[in-house]
Amino acid sequence: MPLFQPERVAVIGGGCTGITTFWALRNSAHDVHLFEASDSLGGRVKVLPFEHNGHRVDVNTNPPTFNAGASPNLLSLLDYLGITSVKAPFSFGATDGIDTFQWCGSILKSILLRPWTLCNIETYRVLCDVIWLKYMAVDVLDHGFETCKPTDFNMSSTDEYLAGEEYSNTFIENYLAPLLSMLWSTNAGKFLPRLPAKALVRCLYDHQLLKPRQALPNWRRIGPGMSHFIQTMTKNFPSSKVHLRTRVGKVVQYGKKYGIMTSAGEEMFFNHIVFAVNGQETIKILGSLANEQEKEIIRSLGSTRNISVLHSDPLLMPNVEDPGPACNYILGPSNQEWPSSSNNTTSHTSSLSYIANFLDSIPSHLFGPIYITLNPFTPPHPSHVQGVWEFTDPEPSAQTLIAQHHLPSIQNRRGLSYGFCWSGRGHLEDAITAGLRIAIQDLGAEAPFHVKFHQDPLEAATSEQPPSLGLRDNVIRTIIRLIHVYILILRLVLVLLRALPGAAAKAKARLRPMCNAITTGKTS
Repeated sequence: MPLFQPERVAVIGGGCTGITTFWALRNSAHDVHLFEASDSLGGRVKVLPFEHNGHRVDVNTNPPTFNAGASPNLLSLLDYLGITSVKAPFSFGATDGIDTFQWCGSILKSILLRPWTLCNIETYRVLCDVIWLKYMAVDVLDHGFETCKPTDFNMSSTDEYLAGEEYSNTFIENYLAPLLSMLWSTNAGKFLPRLPAKALVRCLYDHQLLKPRQALPNWRRIGPGMSHFIQTMTKNFPSSKVHLRTRVGKVVQYGKKYGIMTSAGEEMFFNHIVFAVNGQETIKILGSLANEQEKEIIRSLGSTRNISVLHSDPLLMPNVEDPGPACNYILGPSNQEWPSSSNNTTSHTSSLSYIANFLDSIPSHLFGPIYITLNPFTPPHPSHVQGVWEFTDPEPSAQTLIAQHHLPSIQNRRGLSYGFCWSGRGHLEDAITAGLRIAIQDLGAEAPFHVKFHQDPLEAATSEQPPSLGLRDNVIRTIIRLIHVYILILRLVLVLLRALPGAAAKAKARLRPMCNAITTGKTS
């Protein structure tokens, strides 16, 4: 194990990644300082006041839910901090204001809770696609769709994969995009078409949503809320080393040391700098200090901008039933978000809304309905708005994930570390893992629990052994394939009949005398 000399370390960015890095280094020999441009730590995790009829309550802006099976580091950290997590319903919904889909732990349970949805023909198509996904998508991990390397810019996208497998647009918009949005706490519809297919399937597999690993996900909620989690981590941070309202504008190199220029005009010197901000901000701070390799990789770490609104406008939650799921995917007007390559598949504008009453246990009879909406395509009425904020999320396009694959080549070189991580396991797990990795691997910290460093999704999809299927699963897959072939044959027959109206008319004319004769015989 390499020996680490005590250093002065600057952590730029007070979000979950920066906080975790600082927390993991708190007992080390390093002199660590944390810089945050805003007036509080937590990044996208905030607490905003909500007032209604003279009553006031604090609302957490970030959903406190996670999949315990896919979040080992988050679970270990919560346990160490003594923060409890409670079981939460694994449910989500999607609506366009007319048709509403609600999903919970299993397909059968989803139907039993809302049997009237079987009156809609689209429900059957979605159910068929869900079953096909759960049993057949693992073939992608077995190189069954297209063999590719993590360095291949032409790897198949989710858009191409879904079109090639003939998944319906109703399935994509009313099941897949809402599901991923709940898992990742962001509006997945914004970038789903550009997500590599292997990364999509690996994510679903890690969350135990595909056969043979399929089980009811252990969906949990941080009991006291996200703000309590952040406060517990940061309560013993020395105020002299946490610099709030201090934006870092520039980094200058002096030999083996760096000078940090703050917004207050102060220059502070460090041996090691941790960038816990997005790639665009990192490049802006580094400026000409970044070499060509660093610029190429960091610029490719894409991010997507999100706007969130705390409000009580029911018009932004059309046709959402009460009680319903806490997470709802709202479809708006038709929009060409999806590339035209997907067999003329179009998408809709979309937003993601949470019912804060459920997430924070806020009584509706005192405060009425409280919503948090990400990227609303229709703004809520100003009289209903009580908070607006902005944050960025990693955008897991092929370019971003390939850049992430090459990130180790510049990590901890020249005393610079970069806190980027996207594994599809969820915002909290990725942010915490990124912070722990920097503290442990780059700066020699010792974590008080076992830390699991996840492979990036492209590497995991190409290097791990494909999942093994049992006899029962293979029998079911065979039956599903036979049904699929039967449906394809029926479609082909229908196409031929439509293409040959003359032949169909002749066939009917030949059959008509026979039918009349049979009818006459029965009558006599």
